[in-house]
Amino acid sequence: MLELVVSNSEPPAHHIRQHIDDHAPELALCVLGVTNGHVPYTALKTTVTEHLYAWWRLSVPAGPAQDSYEATYWYLVHLLESLEEHQLLGNHFLQFKANNAAQFLLGLGERPEKAQGIRP
Repeated sequence: MLELVVSNSEPPAHHIRQHIDDHAPELALCVLGVTNGHVPYTALKTTVTEHLYAWWRLSVPAGPAQDSYEATYWYLVHLLESLEEHQLLGNHFLQFKANNAAQFLLGLGERPEKAQGIRP
């Protein structure tokens, strides 16, 4: 029998946390690899798409992030979704924004100001 996604209750918080903990470092490493020329841009787009697909399978309603780490993850996902290859690789300011968020997610830097993403 078909079941509507909206009829599913939100998954437990530990599933949401596990998703963020599993995916944020991978995304951050991919961003840094792309901006440093070690990873092709297509790999980054594939990574973002896979992360979103895994998130949507959790059936989590859109809304605010649970904490600053998750908010920075979603900020980076939204930023990357909105950029084309030439925009990310050709604009030092956008690279700076993406790299700062990635470094924070890896525990290598401070949280960027105004890096406030929300759940899709």
